[in-house]
Amino acid sequence: MLSIQGIYDGKKLKLSEKIDVHTPKKVIVTFLEEEGWNEESLRNFSAQTNGLEFWENEQENIYQDYLKPKHKRK
Repeated sequence: MLSIQGIYDGKKLKLSEKIDVHTPKKVIVTFLEEEGWNEESLRNFSAQTNGLEFWENEQENIYQDYLKPKHKRK
C-alpha cells in the first residue's frame, strides 16, 4: 500500500510526489477537512520532494499556447 499527500483544486488532483505506477490500481481518495493553508504550510508542502514537479509538465503550463508562435494565414 502506498500513501501520498496531494491537493485537489476542484478540477485536478496534484500529488506531492511522483509515483511509478504503470498498471491499473484500486485507490482510496479521502477528502480531509479544510486545513486553512497559511504561508508556512504552503511552503512546507512545496518543499517536499517533487512537490512542484508538475510545473515541468507541459500540460500544466497554462501559458503554453501563448508562447508558441502564431502562424499567419495567407
